[in-house]
Amino acid sequence: MEKNFIGERITSLRLNEGISEYKLSKNIGKCNNYINKVASGSITPTLDSLLAICEYFGITLAQFFQDESTSVSLTAEKIIAIVPHISEDKLQSLLTIVNSLKE
Repeated sequence: MEKNFIGERITSLRLNEGISEYKLSKNIGKCNNYINKVASGSITPTLDSLLAICEYFGITLAQFFQDESTSVSLTAEKIIAIVPHISEDKLQSLLTIVNSLKE
């Protein structure tokens, strides 16, 4: 794992969602430039802060530390997390839609 993996991973997640460092900082209850400091490597987030960041993005801590090049996209992971809460007939409909998209 690279030295500034955490900062780079947060930046990647943030850019994928289209939110600013300021907005993420405020949404996790931190000062305005908190995420900027983490992204630049000048500070390391506490476990509680890292968990708040993961919660904000709807991912687990394990997903946060997965290698992005070998993992499923964040959007796909969010879909997978919802699947257990969908009824069987709605899952069949979803499967039909997904199959039509891959063609």
